[in-house]
Formats: sequence, C-alpha cells, structure tokens
Amino acid sequence: MSVLSTQEMSPPLSLRARVRDVMFDRVPGLLRRGPAASRRIALTFDDGPDELTPRYLDMLDDLGVPATFFVVGELAEQRPELIREYLRRGHQVAGHGYDHTRFNKLSVRELLDQVRRTDRAIGGSPMGQHWVRPPHGSLDAGSIVTLRAAGFVIALWTIDSCDYSDRDPAKLAARCAPTQVTGGDVLLFHEGQEWTLEALPRIVAALHASGLECVTMYDLFSR
Repeated sequence: MSVLSTQEMSPPLSLRARVRDVMFDRVPGLLRRGPAASRRIALTFDDGPDELTPRYLDMLDDLGVPATFFVVGELAEQRPELIREYLRRGHQVAGHGYDHTRFNKLSVRELLDQVRRTDRAIGGSPMGQHWVRPPHGSLDAGSIVTLRAAGFVIALWTIDSCDYSDRDPAKLAARCAPTQVTGGDVLLFHEGQEWTLEALPRIVAALHASGLECVTMYDLFSR
C-alpha cells in the first residue's frame, strides 16, 4: 500500500483519491464518514492549541455547536489550561502527533512514542477511546497496522475546507456549503487562522438551515 496524503488532495477528487477512500472505508477502526441517514456532521479542527484557541472556543459557544480538536502533543504540553478548556466546554480532544511529523515517515517505535506522548499530554482518553488523526492525513499500511494494534481509532475526514491554503472566507464557506455536505460528513479545518474564524458563522448557519446537526466526531460514530 503506497503512501497517500489526504490533505494534499484538492477537489474534485482524483481517481486515485476515490480508490484511497474506498480502501479506507473498509478498514475497521479507521473512521472517515459517519451514517448518512443521521443528518449529523462533525466539525474538526487540527494543529492546536495556540493563541487563537480561546477565540475558536468562544465562537463555537456563540454558535452553540461542539467540535473535535486534534491537537499537537508538544503544543498541548505548553498550554495544558487550553486542553482543560476544550473539555470543559464540551468538545472532544484527540491526538494529532507529538510534533506533526508524517506518520509514514516514522518507525514503529517512533510512531508509538508520538501517539502515546500526545495521549499523556491531553490527559489520557477522556472519551474512553484513544483517537488519533495522522498529520497531513498521511498513512501507509505499516502505520495503520501499528495504530490499530495499539488500540487507536484513526480519524480522517470527508470534506476538506482547504483553509491551510485558501484564506478567502467566502471560498471556505462554499466548500462547506449544504450543497457539498451530507449527513455523516466530517469537515476538516485548522486552528490559528483568522479566515477560518471568519468563515465559521456562515458555514454553521447554512448547515443548520439545511437541517444538519453539528456533533463531535465521537458522537457522530457512536450511533
């Protein structure tokens, strides 16, 4: 199985990306799309915590929606008060590697060290499961087997806002519009970005108006 980097793909999906997604959907414990009939979707945010995290949390409070935050272990160690704040406000917190190295570049020992150090930094597994999102979405067969054997749920996504490369809030909102999103989708965003913050109210209002409910990724897959 070759290295496949999900985040580097741009819409529309290539044939290779479609094949990748079909393969991923068949791997037990690798979660990408929830049940379509539920009319529920998950907002997810990578790469925190950072100086903008309190504003993200305030925004989500104002919008009345929970989210899932995939945090970098070394940043979590530097800002433990923000990890507590994610949880206090009802959000799911999970790992995103200790230093954001692509998992397929690590040895088995290095990979396990990354995910376990990050788990310790976020206080273990508040939801009763060990969740991890690979940096850049980069996985190979070896990293998948290693993570699953260690008991980790691997969390990916179905809708990429592309907010890491596009700073136009209107374009971010268009990629995450109800015409593009269906029940079960997992939306990918990132922390630390003013343009993402600006786009969120428009995105959430449109999703709610279309009858979609925003939940944590844990809740999306628990029913």
